[in-house]
Amino acid sequence: MSGKVRKIFPGGNTSNGSKPLFEYIIPENVNRIFCLKGGPGVGKSSMMKKIAAEFIEKGYDIELHHCPSDPSSLDAIVIKKLGVVFLDGTSPHIVDPKNPGAIDEIINLGEYWNTDELEKNKKEIIECGKEISSFFRRCYKYLKAAEPIYYDIEERYSDCMDFGKVNEMTEYFIDSIFKNVLNKGEYKKPRHLFGTAITPIGHIDYSDSLLGEVEKIYYLRGNIGCGRTTFLKKVYEKAIDKGMKVEVYHYPLIPDKIEGILINDLNIAITTSNIYSEKECIDLTQFLDKEKLIKYEGEIEFDKHVFDELINYAISNLKKAKAKHDVIEAYYIPNMYFDEIDKLKDELIQRILKYEKK
Repeated sequence: MSGKVRKIFPGGNTSNGSKPLFEYIIPENVNRIFCLKGGPGVGKSSMMKKIAAEFIEKGYDIELHHCPSDPSSLDAIVIKKLGVVFLDGTSPHIVDPKNPGAIDEIINLGEYWNTDELEKNKKEIIECGKEISSFFRRCYKYLKAAEPIYYDIEERYSDCMDFGKVNEMTEYFIDSIFKNVLNKGEYKKPRHLFGTAITPIGHIDYSDSLLGEVEKIYYLRGNIGCGRTTFLKKVYEKAIDKGMKVEVYHYPLIPDKIEGILINDLNIAITTSNIYSEKECIDLTQFLDKEKLIKYEGEIEFDKHVFDELINYAISNLKKAKAKHDVIEAYYIPNMYFDEIDKLKDELIQRILKYEKK
């Protein structure tokens, strides 16, 4: 039987630039971390996809960590049972070995390119690299400009909320799901990731992949400023106090905000993703003063329009950066010795398989 796949974003395009969460990829039982080095088009993502497919077919559960700046590409894979991780160790997610040889090692795919041929296109490659950097800078400026608009919307809704009632409901909910749960007397570090991303092809939501095997899912309904992050934070902090394993999924524009949590030990998730809007609902909008909100309707509508425009401008620049990245890849691909890389891939698979016996 084939293994199960979970799709995750290990980083995000945020209002403060690229935000990697690579430290949360590594499992506790890690045996080997392979840091893949080399430029665009050298086959890092392709190698990870082939290795992942091989182990999925063998029945291993795999985490696929997709790149937020190119969702068709992988930044990392995790073969959980074997404790094996492959990471893209190139910019912007520079990863260097912490325990060289013992656990971590560098796989340099730059050893498999034709330097003489690549040098012939040096000028074009350098120019494309500069344009990519420029497009990313513009993208992050638009995302940064969207941040205060988000907080302006948040302020309007917050002013209309009865947070006393929200706190009361939060306390009741926490009591209901933890009432028969004993404290394990241990601490498990929460895992922080992105379940959604701002990408060159728009907003992508992997919540269905992340939560597909979860037994009980609650949909947390609420507008910006209705207290969703506070609610989720109180619940997951209680789970941590109980000694439970927790995953926290952050909002890509402003990572301090939370979109969902998974309490692994209880097999319970709470999410703001509309994918699960038909699930049992925790409705924070019931505590909105609808009459008071009416006076802000025009401002909120205007803010949402400006906010959407800024996000769309950011996405258009990510798209332009991706197009230039594809141009660079087109220079590298014909000048790579992919037969040799496939042999390396097969050797790595054989090395990984030895962990089956441990």
